[in-house]
Amino acid sequence: MTPDEAGTLELILAEVLNNIVEHSYRDTGVGTITLSMVRDTQGLSCSVSDDGVPLPMTCLSQTDNKDSRPSPESLPEGGFGWFLIRDLATNLGYTRDGNRNLLAFRLPLAPMLVRAAG
Repeated sequence: MTPDEAGTLELILAEVLNNIVEHSYRDTGVGTITLSMVRDTQGLSCSVSDDGVPLPMTCLSQTDNKDSRPSPESLPEGGFGWFLIRDLATNLGYTRDGNRNLLAFRLPLAPMLVRAAG
């Protein structure tokens, strides 16, 4: 993973995890967060699950123009974080399974270098 790719992953995860702590567990401050990452030929597949309140579907809606970045003051509370997540990640998806939220996304990465034996 390149330093730029690591920085992008850090930014996405910081936004996702901050949203869980701030919004999903806001009433109790207690919960379990599970993070899973798998590297494959397509990049890095990530999933984050938690047992907090359901994610409002408006967080995932792509209402802004992909060709221009919105000004932060034009977005609703928390809107810029979700803009960054949607802008930087691919294959972003969400589901609620029982009492758990599951957010999944992919981070495209440069191909891994294959080390020669010997």
